[in-house]
Amino acid sequence: MAAAGMVLSGCLSVSTQQVALAPVTDVDSANELSLARNVIFTLSNGTNQTLPAGSCWRRAGAIAQGDVYRPLDRNFVIQGRRQAEAWIVAAGGKLAGFYLPGERSYTPLSHPVTLPVEMRQ
Repeated sequence: MAAAGMVLSGCLSVSTQQVALAPVTDVDSANELSLARNVIFTLSNGTNQTLPAGSCWRRAGAIAQGDVYRPLDRNFVIQGRRQAEAWIVAAGGKLAGFYLPGERSYTPLSHPVTLPVEMRQ
């Protein structure tokens, strides 16, 4: 992957909803996870995309839809009406969607998928 980051392409816009992120405390910010294998998912616009195996994420907070993790080792971007930085939203061991920090919004997946994670401390 390019050092500049990953771009999830798609020409259709994805559905979003405004959300409020409750940030974690300094003590909780040590929670990290790493993906054990590639995770293939479908955005609300029908575009299939992949989170790469080995990508690392740190818990940044929570929204009503789940826990929010920001990328540690690369930028992650989805393409909707325009490119937007995206953080994963996990709930019940599944990837539920993405938090878009620049827009303070959430975009759900068409179908949540299992996150094969390795927790790190």
